Amino acid sequence: MPLDPTISKHSIQNALTLAKISQLAYADEPTIKAGLAAIVGQPVRDFKFFQIPATDTDAFLAGFDNAIVLAFRGSQTIRDWLQDGQIALVPFRKGGLIHIGFRNAVDSVHSLIESTLDEWSGKGRTLWITGHSLGGALAMLSAAYMRFPADPTKTLPRPLAGLYTFGQPRVGTTTFCETCNVDFGSLYFRYINSQDIVTRVPPRKLGYWHTGNDQFIDSNSKIHDGAAWWQIFLDQIEVGVATLREMQTGQISAPLVSDHFMANYIARIEKNVS
Repeated sequence: MPLDPTISKHSIQNALTLAKISQLAYADEPTIKAGLAAIVGQPVRDFKFFQIPATDTDAFLAGFDNAIVLAFRGSQTIRDWLQDGQIALVPFRKGGLIHIGFRNAVDSVHSLIESTLDEWSGKGRTLWITGHSLGGALAMLSAAYMRFPADPTKTLPRPLAGLYTFGQPRVGTTTFCETCNVDFGSLYFRYINSQDIVTRVPPRKLGYWHTGNDQFIDSNSKIHDGAAWWQIFLDQIEVGVATLREMQTGQISAPLVSDHFMANYIARIEKNVS
């Protein structure tokens, strides 16, 4: 199902397309380039792959006739960004605090992404950002970087058409989240698949929070739009430091882990496409 760049509100069609792109982001560069056109339904006009070994960050920009998609690869090893040194909170340029590991990853690639987007400008294409798991966190933070430039006297906020994340962990504190929500919250759709535990880390007890429009997929694959369903989900199991340790040692129960798989997100979203 193709991406429709004219839809700024929530779209199941766009969610499915971007979910498939988020899954494709786990592949190598040749596979990504070969698979994009079939997913989006348009030929790839521009392509740029980013790989930063120092922060283990992979992302790509793909330009189509009327849209540009920025996708971040998720992490194969969740435990790496749940270590004590990685979940520390540091200041965000517009207020609030953010995950230091996510910040370092975005910092390592952001200037390359921005310079590429500048090179591709002037063609009237809308910008979409997506990612799964760690990739979702980096997608969300990248959107914040674009909307709140380091020096607003020299760089204007970059327009966004949509931000869709899947199985995304928390990125920062309530102040950071509220700032983002006011600016681009209406374009931000955060998918949570049933018992996916990654959407509940790092813990609220450490100061972390979420923002965006919650799209909660229940165990019957029905998608619920709104915070009420997400709150019900949160109240079932509150993640604390002990749960983080269990995640790091692989002791979490199967549904909490399997619901995080990108393939399961895609399968359940597909059931909602008419």
